[in-house]
Amino acid sequence: MTSLIFLLNLPPSQILESDTGLNSLNVWNIMLWALFGGLCLYALVKLYTRRAAIQKRVLQKKVEKRTSEISNQKEELQKQSEELQKAYEEIKVKNIAIEEAFEHLTNSFAKLSDVNREKDGIISIVAHDLRTPLNNIEGLIQLVSMDDNLNEDQKDYITKIRTVVKHGNEMIRDLLDINQAKNQKPELKITTIDLAEFITNWKVNFEKSLVAKKQELIINGDYEQLKLQTDSGLLSRILDNLMSNAIKFSEKGTSIHININSEDEKLLLSIKDEGPGISPEDQQKMFKPFTRLSATPTGGEPSNGLGLSIIKSLCQQLGGRIKVESELGKGTTFIVSIPMQTEVATV
Repeated sequence: MTSLIFLLNLPPSQILESDTGLNSLNVWNIMLWALFGGLCLYALVKLYTRRAAIQKRVLQKKVEKRTSEISNQKEELQKQSEELQKAYEEIKVKNIAIEEAFEHLTNSFAKLSDVNREKDGIISIVAHDLRTPLNNIEGLIQLVSMDDNLNEDQKDYITKIRTVVKHGNEMIRDLLDINQAKNQKPELKITTIDLAEFITNWKVNFEKSLVAKKQELIINGDYEQLKLQTDSGLLSRILDNLMSNAIKFSEKGTSIHININSEDEKLLLSIKDEGPGISPEDQQKMFKPFTRLSATPTGGEPSNGLGLSIIKSLCQQLGGRIKVESELGKGTTFIVSIPMQTEVATV
């Protein structure tokens, strides 16, 4: 390269006079090749420089774009961070409100528990205390009844007073049963029951009531040979309440149908009346205590709104259940299902 540059810098006269012996044509060829090489070198350098500049600009644009993306991401993250901080503050406020509400509910629940215990105690005390005057009235009635000189009006008054005393004692018993069922597990007295004999003895209790309203009791089913182990007292009370309701809410001259069978180790007992039926709205609330339904007793009989809730509680105590099938104007059927053998030690 140095020799080439040297030759290019020599004047033509000196080149012709040199000792190389080259003719002028060869010298010009060398100069042309040298010039061509220089141009190629210049072009390569220029191309490389331009390419480097393009790459630099491309790289710079990428850097600027990435820098912009990073800046946008930073702003977005900052925005999200601020939103999260705001949400965190809101959650803190809500947590404080929830804790305050929970504390308030806890205090309210404690107060309600105290009030409920006081209510249960008052019910027990009042119910027991009410029995004393009712028993005194019953005793006085018995003394008055011993007088043989009573006229018909006086005897009628005595009968009505006894009816009132009986209804009062039944209401007290229902109140105590509802209260006891909520607060303690009942102690069942399980015995083996001959169902045919049990039904025969039980239905005698309603002969007068049926005659008074000219109603007929029809009992069907394959139960003559059935025996079950359960609490006869609770079973009797279930039937008493269902039968009393059927008599109360049915018109004179109608029939009450009882069907008794067994299925899958369960006693199935249904009582169907020919009364006004129960509306769907009443069926939703009929087993709640102190609930008065739309239908009213047809003979002016008293109703305290506890009967059906008592029946449901008694069925549950025997491990069974009760359901209702009714349609307005077409009567009502109550279906009771209890185990043939209650899982409690016999006494």
